[in-house]
Amino acid sequence: MGSGVLAKIGGGIGGRTAALIVTGGLTAAGAGVWWAVHGPALQVVQRSAQVVVAGGGEQAAVAGCAKHETALSGGYAVDGDGFATTSEFVGGSGWLVSAYNPGGTSVTLTAYVLCVNASVEFAPRGEYTLRAHAFQDRISDKTGSGDRDLTEQGPFAGLTAKSLAQPYCDGPGLIQLGVEFRATRLVTGRAVAPVPLAELNSASADTGSSDPSYWAAKTNPGTALSTRPFPLSDSDGAERMTRIVDPQPPEANYAVGVRPICAKLPSATIVTSAADVPAGGTAAAAVACPKGRFVVGGGYSFREKAVGGAQRFHSDGWLYAPASGPTPGASGHAVKDWQITGRNRQQAGAQYEDSVWIEHSDRETSTGNVYFDSHPHGPDDQLLRGTTAPDSQHMVAAAVCATIDAEPTEPGAVHVATGLPQPPPAVDVPGGIASPTVVPTLPPSASPSASSSPSTSPSTSQSGSPQSPSRSPSAAPNTPSGRPSGHSPTAAPPNTPSGQPNGHSPTAAPPNTPSSSPTANPEPQPPAVTIEQPASGGTLRRGCEEHFSGTARTKPGNQPITDPQATTWQLIGPNGPLTLGHGTTATFTVPLLADGTYPLVLTARDSANGLTGRTQINVHITGCLR
Repeated sequence: MGSGVLAKIGGGIGGRTAALIVTGGLTAAGAGVWWAVHGPALQVVQRSAQVVVAGGGEQAAVAGCAKHETALSGGYAVDGDGFATTSEFVGGSGWLVSAYNPGGTSVTLTAYVLCVNASVEFAPRGEYTLRAHAFQDRISDKTGSGDRDLTEQGPFAGLTAKSLAQPYCDGPGLIQLGVEFRATRLVTGRAVAPVPLAELNSASADTGSSDPSYWAAKTNPGTALSTRPFPLSDSDGAERMTRIVDPQPPEANYAVGVRPICAKLPSATIVTSAADVPAGGTAAAAVACPKGRFVVGGGYSFREKAVGGAQRFHSDGWLYAPASGPTPGASGHAVKDWQITGRNRQQAGAQYEDSVWIEHSDRETSTGNVYFDSHPHGPDDQLLRGTTAPDSQHMVAAAVCATIDAEPTEPGAVHVATGLPQPPPAVDVPGGIASPTVVPTLPPSASPSASSSPSTSPSTSQSGSPQSPSRSPSAAPNTPSGRPSGHSPTAAPPNTPSGQPNGHSPTAAPPNTPSSSPTANPEPQPPAVTIEQPASGGTLRRGCEEHFSGTARTKPGNQPITDPQATTWQLIGPNGPLTLGHGTTATFTVPLLADGTYPLVLTARDSANGLTGRTQINVHITGCLR
């Protein structure tokens, strides 16, 4: 009968009561029965899933829409140190986020998917044909006698103009809702370590334009400048000259593939907000859409130039967003605004490492042996161009606000994907990052498709060590083949049309890695965790005491984890996880949750290697009959 329609069964009704019924204030009144029939309302809601990311590790989470909904885009949030390495569609109704945690303590990753209860037409997404990489170059290349310029002759030759990727929607009536990105590499056969994105935003966000057509993606720069002196006949403009470390650190080999999210919608605009992120701290900015428009995506960007005009480099400190998604709330609630959290890992007042010095020179001349560093090498070295880190860095947050011209669909059974598939590994630094193995639990409605499955990641298998990679610009990490990282067997483009690196199988371990050596020790792995009681699909009674039992064993070794504080039981309620208690076998009081189906999670931590494993089932909660 439609929204706001009055149907009369019998009797009479006054005008005031009828007005209340139309506005939703009453559902029935009078001697006879009147009622208001409200059809489903069009809305965009957030659905989420969480996973723990161990220190020095990488993990993925997948959030899925209900069966009657369409996935529009997605976002993520890391509650501490860490950043997303992959954020993309999975299947036809889910969103996958993989995050890397460079810190020493565990953090929680939340994956969000934005779902609309309507049918929306998308343009084919295709392959990841655009790339934003960490390796960057300056305007002018300077080399010393007998030295080579890595930007022209080395493994990164030809890549210097591709550090900024600008995906856009090409077709009539297409609106860009956001950008998918996936971790990749530049050159095969070289070590790689992840760096965060410093920009993933509408290109119009910084200019004040409301046009969402063009977007920009850029990594936090990974190029490190050399501290070895090299001669200059004239130091004018020395701050723009290039002298890069050879071999490059593993961060310089990192990149992300990007592709636009293009949908046929009537219109969309960009709404922005800004925040100054203090050095060594964080700041948040939330962006709400005007009335009548839905939040369908968002992004962020840090200004490209620091105070004084000096270009920022990786060694000057990361600027990134550990959270870019809908404002946190219960899974299934309407999306009201988009929130960005910016993190600034610079040190206020510290000298940039790309400041320009002249070695053994006097103040009367501008010639001499030039090097880049944050401090002099000798007592008579002269600082020509120096820039200190500012007290804060400016961050622009943006939300994509769209109109959706579609009929709302009737709600069906809410079947949200909360499975945790194996993450697409972002790195393979020898002795680097461990990615816990988790058995997928995706429902059929959110199973990975061939075009967006994590198994198509262009990166290779991850290492088993929980240590984080070294970030010293002067370090020369060895590749898995045993060659120095400054040597590349090929300079061919690393990605084939299918998104896989040339000559680099994601399932074959390099011949000299510890995983393929017959004498190597077994790699540490997350513990194996099972839930025995309650059974999957079982019933728990709120307010009553229920018995819980499970197992947690180390891998390798198959030893039981007996410390009660190393195992945690949680119910994932509408407002987030609720901790029941600790221990593999115990009795807990069930929280006062409404009737419904909820995920029950058992998490276990192996104190010997710091890795965390978890398992999850769905349980029904009903009232407690005493």
